[in-house]
Amino acid sequence: MAHEKLNIVGIPIDNLERDMFLKLVYQELDRKQKNVFIVTANPEIIMNAKNSPSYREALLQADYIIPDGFGVIKASNILGKPLQEKITGYDLVHTFLAYASEKRKSVYFFGAKEGIALEAINRAKELYPNLIVAGSKHGYSGLTQDIAEEIASAKPDFVFVGLGAPMQEKWIASYRHLFPHSVLMGVGGSFDVLSGNVKRAPQFWLDRNLEWFHRLITQPTRGKRMLKLPIFVAEVYKQKWTSRK
Repeated sequence: MAHEKLNIVGIPIDNLERDMFLKLVYQELDRKQKNVFIVTANPEIIMNAKNSPSYREALLQADYIIPDGFGVIKASNILGKPLQEKITGYDLVHTFLAYASEKRKSVYFFGAKEGIALEAINRAKELYPNLIVAGSKHGYSGLTQDIAEEIASAKPDFVFVGLGAPMQEKWIASYRHLFPHSVLMGVGGSFDVLSGNVKRAPQFWLDRNLEWFHRLITQPTRGKRMLKLPIFVAEVYKQKWTSRK
């Protein structure tokens, strides 16, 4: 099914309502005719892609690049072509876990520090009792084809890759051919949050699209990464002005 995409600083973002996006993903999963590569794009990911041709090439292999974060939604408004809905990556992980539990689909967690993925799996099983776990592996196990083949041998329906950007998307782009019927998605630090090792922003901050600010004040080491936000906004305005010429 064809749908509109919005180019934001060189990255085509899918303009879909959340329910339609989920319907399309589940249809592909049930048909078992191909795999599905999902990128949850925030300003940092878009700026990384702008500065790295190899990373941009990896992102462009994705089947869906969805707007994860208020910054991307704001950018679409600046460009005069508002995206329909923000689809947050962490919330999407829970949506897929709930679906997998209900439909008896299997999941694999790959990434984070040793022990974190396993803790996240255990917490997921508490929340979603019927969840089928194909396996888990921490992010320091290696990024080689042997590791990818080992994960693929479990034949998971969902593969959540928590290696952080840009590594997780590059890994998926390199090895997705080993997962002919899987949904593969980079999930950043979702395992840390799901396991309870990192606290997500309270609902007050989420409702006001200030999760990024909560992260900054609770994790000051992210400050350097946050500097990409104003640069991203400048690039969006540059795109807007260039398109008017």
